[in-house]
Amino acid sequence: IQYSDSTAKLNPDMLKGFFVGWRKPHTPQEHLRILQSSQFVELALETQTNRVVGFCNVLSDGIQTAFISMLEVLPEYQGQGIGSE
Repeated sequence: IQYSDSTAKLNPDMLKGFFVGWRKPHTPQEHLRILQSSQFVELALETQTNRVVGFCNVLSDGIQTAFISMLEVLPEYQGQGIGSE
């Protein structure tokens, strides 16, 4: 797993499988727009498959306070410490 704070090389195909169990899950295209519009992001990338397996996006005042808007790890990668990292 490689971690990155850049959305520059992302595409919707790399974001499939998130929002499991959500009443109205975001499409990979919407997910990409969310990440690109976020103030800060952290991505967990499976380098062998070039797939995002975890992410969080953050809103911050840039001085003291930060709010994690979403943090999610694909079900098959949960329990490996990705979200904690």
